[in-house]
Amino acid sequence: MLNDLRIVEIGEGMAVQVAGLMLGELGADILKIERPGGDPARGGATFANWNRGKRSLPLDLAASAGRAELDRRLAGADVLLHQFTPARAAALGLDDASLTARFPRLVVCGITGSPRGHPDVERSDDELLVAARLGVFYENDGHRPGPIVWRYRAGGWGAAHLAAAGIIARLIARLQSGKGGAAHSSILQGFLVNMPMVWGRNSEGPMPNPPTHPTAARPTAVQLYQCRDGDWLQIMDPGQQFDLALLPSMGEVMGEGVDIDTPEGKAEAFLRRPLDTWLAELRACDIAVEPAWPMGEVLRHPEAAVNGYVIAVDDPDLGPTLQPNTPFHADVPLAQGRPAPRLGEGGERPWADRAEPADGIGAPTEVLAGVRVLDFGMFLAGPMGPSLMGDMGADVIKVEALTGDRIRFMHRYYQAASRSKRSLAIDLTRPEARPILERLVGWADIIHHNMRMKGAAKLGLSEQNIRRINPDASFNHISAYGQKGERGDWPGYDSIFNALAGWEFENAGEGNRPIFCRPGTMDIGTALTCLVEMMASLHAQRAHGKAVSTHGSLLGMAAFTQGETLVLPDGSMAPTWHLTSDQTGFSPFHRIFQCGDGNWIAVAAHQEEERAALRSVLGEDETAFADAARLHAAPGLLAALEDAGVPCDAVVFEDAMNRFFDDPVNRRLGLVSELEQPLYGMVEQPGLFWDFGDTPLHLRRCCPDLGQHSDEILLGIGYSAEDIAAFRHQKLIV
Repeated sequence: MLNDLRIVEIGEGMAVQVAGLMLGELGADILKIERPGGDPARGGATFANWNRGKRSLPLDLAASAGRAELDRRLAGADVLLHQFTPARAAALGLDDASLTARFPRLVVCGITGSPRGHPDVERSDDELLVAARLGVFYENDGHRPGPIVWRYRAGGWGAAHLAAAGIIARLIARLQSGKGGAAHSSILQGFLVNMPMVWGRNSEGPMPNPPTHPTAARPTAVQLYQCRDGDWLQIMDPGQQFDLALLPSMGEVMGEGVDIDTPEGKAEAFLRRPLDTWLAELRACDIAVEPAWPMGEVLRHPEAAVNGYVIAVDDPDLGPTLQPNTPFHADVPLAQGRPAPRLGEGGERPWADRAEPADGIGAPTEVLAGVRVLDFGMFLAGPMGPSLMGDMGADVIKVEALTGDRIRFMHRYYQAASRSKRSLAIDLTRPEARPILERLVGWADIIHHNMRMKGAAKLGLSEQNIRRINPDASFNHISAYGQKGERGDWPGYDSIFNALAGWEFENAGEGNRPIFCRPGTMDIGTALTCLVEMMASLHAQRAHGKAVSTHGSLLGMAAFTQGETLVLPDGSMAPTWHLTSDQTGFSPFHRIFQCGDGNWIAVAAHQEEERAALRSVLGEDETAFADAARLHAAPGLLAALEDAGVPCDAVVFEDAMNRFFDDPVNRRLGLVSELEQPLYGMVEQPGLFWDFGDTPLHLRRCCPDLGQHSDEILLGIGYSAEDIAAFRHQKLIV
């Protein structure tokens, strides 16, 4: 889908490497610039997983010869993807203005810790420090009170997908304008794209301003139960409507005197039978359920194998491995499974000659202006992808049943997945709706849904029928387990895939029982996968006139997030890092500390000189760092650490959401969205996730009311006011 694109990648951070990996396995030629001697992560799982298929070119960018060689490569490239702060980029001659002057067609994506224009943009991009200053440690559940460190790298995964999607959006705009430009994002915005499910304020309606959680310990377990054999079971039955007493084994347990009407009794009931018994009985009732596994084990899942979410790779350093694959399926060949390069491998090869493109016809007002997206999805995994396209300027129509998307009752989730959309409420089960459906499909550039395929076919939304109506449109489908295997039509939700992926154990800290993962990271990760797939298919459509079908899944995203490990030749898992049992971090040098005044600070001393500086402040005994921190007030300790050269930040904790929304800097930068909505009044959410430089983003629409735009949509596809009145009289639309 991206086979004609050339990307120069510079950076050793996760987000840059994963963004490059996704673009490369969608077809782009990725030239990875490494420091002399190579990336220090070489030989480990992360390098093997996140650099597959790239070419390697070691350059000393501190030397003029290295910068000159980089310029020669950029002259033939389409994209520069890097992680330099603005000041560092300017020192290397890689700031936006300099690059535009030298390479006017070049698209530039810099992934920084904080967004451009933010006072913290030159501070560390370490994910723990970014999370500390943003305030998201408040949103993790924990076994103790206070801020809880995130083990799942929500900022990095979010930023990687935002960068990949933003790059493609800018390239699509270049097809019209003939000019490149900025497509920046940040780790902070990577966190923010995960936060709308829990961060939001409404001036009125069903949940105007939710009270913040108590600061006490919150070891939350939502439908998460331990079984007789010690294994853990994660159920997801939205609304908890299913009567567990219908399970044969539950009837037996009730006969043994267990009262399942209390939380304690329910927990006791599951302890009476082994995991396999509960899995079989719940699945027989079509209930979404999976075991909570340790990290990495999902790579052995049979459905991951049959769907290609794990891939055999003969790595030059590690040998024959099983690695987490990128979670993309398409009806065109994808460049998946090529091993990571040896140092310098492929880098000597210059770009091939190609014809110069014709001049553009004028810059679009927004990067996706004129793009038309038809979204039949429900819930969040998938539908948030079209919402993000709407944020970039696409016209997105949300097609709902007359009763509405079933996530509407979860108001914050609905708001997260439905911004920047128009709503058409129509009864697609009625034969009279088929002509309307055909006009809608004919209108669209991209059609998306996340229904189970059998149900979609009954509504006329099978891929075959969509192709019959509009062979020029791209199609995207998001499922629970993938398109192949025994579970292609099984139900699935965020929590059961967090359980399979090991995040319920990892987020809990070593040795602790698993906890429910907030705020729906597999749902959002899958929606971001959907976004990248749709953007790639849109580029193929606009650049080559080819309609492409793409598919993703929750299981695919769950497997993809295992990039810190892989299956080694002897069948063992490659070692990775874990969250400490007190959920404060990963080592004495990379963690949060509570100070004597009750406030917390975060440190990220990765280099030996930084660790020596930390010892100079807190003492030589690493095991006593926490005790030493309690002897200081937070402001004084931060000042001492800053003076010593230790990367550090204050931990924003109490009332973090309101502090974020009320911060005038966040409002000035567009990081806060404030839009009016008929039911909720004024809705505040996390705002802009990209910076496109000279092409601004304008958030115009909050999540729509049910059928709020039915009339204008139907008028737009050629129906008259009389037709629409007749449809409403027939109760065909709202």
